[in-house]
Amino acid sequence: MRYILFVALIGLFISSCSDKSSTLQGRWELDEIDYTAHYKSIPEEAREMIRAAMNKAFKKLKGKTFFTFSENEKLTLEAPNFLNQVKTTEGTWKMNATQDSLRFLFSDEEENYKIDLVNVDSLILSTSDIPARTLILLRKTD
Repeated sequence: MRYILFVALIGLFISSCSDKSSTLQGRWELDEIDYTAHYKSIPEEAREMIRAAMNKAFKKLKGKTFFTFSENEKLTLEAPNFLNQVKTTEGTWKMNATQDSLRFLFSDEEENYKIDLVNVDSLILSTSDIPARTLILLRKTD
């Protein structure tokens, strides 16, 4: 019994130390954007108005926004523009040496995220950049 527990713990340890960049590769769908941290920085009287506007904007993105991470650090972002037409933007992604943060580079824009979770099904990224937010992405397997 101890042997089975030991093997299971070693397997868990090895999988937690594995290369996150290879786990990241593939197509991910934006499932949710959490602005809780951002809302705390807004005066209380304006929070509900801002929350309603952010929720309305996210509804246009849900089910239409995809991140594709390629093994050569290429990033493809598919997302609707303000006319609700899906636009494809090419960029790059880079994970830091400790594999706990991720940088997206597009032609004139850079976004930096902390990796809160990455596994075969879920990717959770957070940033304190304004507006502070957490992105929740789910792997697409179609």
